[in-house]
Amino acid sequence: MMDHIAVSIVIEPFSEETEDILTAELAEIGYSGFLSEKPLLKAYIPAEDFLEGHLRLVLGTYGIVDYSKDFVAERNWNSDWESGFEPVIINVGKGCSVRAPGKDTMVPVWPVTRWRLVVKPELSFGTGHHPTTCMMIEALLELEAEGILRDLPVLDLGCGTGVLAILAAKMGAALPVHALDNDRRAVHSCRENARRNRVAHKITVRYGDASLVQMNRYGLILANIHRNILADEMDTLAAGLRAETGHLLLSGFYSADVALLTEAALSNGLTLFSQKEKDSWAMLHFIKSVNI
Repeated sequence: MMDHIAVSIVIEPFSEETEDILTAELAEIGYSGFLSEKPLLKAYIPAEDFLEGHLRLVLGTYGIVDYSKDFVAERNWNSDWESGFEPVIINVGKGCSVRAPGKDTMVPVWPVTRWRLVVKPELSFGTGHHPTTCMMIEALLELEAEGILRDLPVLDLGCGTGVLAILAAKMGAALPVHALDNDRRAVHSCRENARRNRVAHKITVRYGDASLVQMNRYGLILANIHRNILADEMDTLAAGLRAETGHLLLSGFYSADVALLTEAALSNGLTLFSQKEKDSWAMLHFIKSVNI
C-alpha cells in the first residue's frame, strides 16, 4: 500500500511548452502521475518521496508560486482511477479495444475488435486513452495488417502498463517482445498486465534506461516518451535497429516538436516514412534500411 501527495500547480500564463517541460522536470524528482487541467497541472508523488523544498526549487525556475498539495490515500488511488476508466475502442472490426479488469459484464455491448486487451489502469503510466498511445496502437494495427509485424523483434521503450508490448506479442511479433522502463512500478505494472492477457511468457520486462537498447538489434522500436529523451537518445535508438529494414515509432510529443525530432532522426540515418497528428499531439514513423 502506498499513499501519495497530489500537487496542483497553476501555470500562468499557461503554455503547453511550459507544461511539457515542467512535467519532465518533476518526473526527474520522483513525480510519476500527471493530469492536465489547463491552466492547472496536477502532479502525483509517493508521500514518502515528497520533499517540498525540491518542489519549490523546480517551480521557482519558472516563477511559479501558486500551488497546493493534498494527501491521497492508497485506497482511493487506483480504485477512483479505475472507476472512471471507460473502454478504449480503436477501429471497430479489425482494431483493438482496451478495458479495465472487472468490467467483463460490459463486453457483450462493446463493438467487436480483433484484439482485446485487459489493462489494470495506473494513474502514473497510462491506459490507452491518451492521443499518443492511440496513435501508436493505430500504427501497430497498420503494420500488422501489412504483414510487417509478424516475427519482428520488438522493443517497447518506456513501456508503462505494457499496452504496446502486449499488443505486439498478441500480433505475433518475434518472442520474446522486450519491454523496458526506468520506473520500477511501471515494470511491475507491465508484468502484471502481461499475465492478465496471458502473454507473460511472450514478454521480457526489464528495469533500465535507453542505454540498454543496444544490447539487441530490433526490427521495431516503440518509444512513447518525452520529447527531450527522444532527441537526446536518437543515436541510441537508431543504433538499436537492425541493419536490414528497421522501424522506429515515436510519440509522446506535440506537433510543434516534429521538426526537431525529424532533424535528429535524419542526422542518424533514419528516413521519415509517415506521421500522424491528433489533438495537437504527434507520432512519427521512421525507417532504417540499407535500401533507402
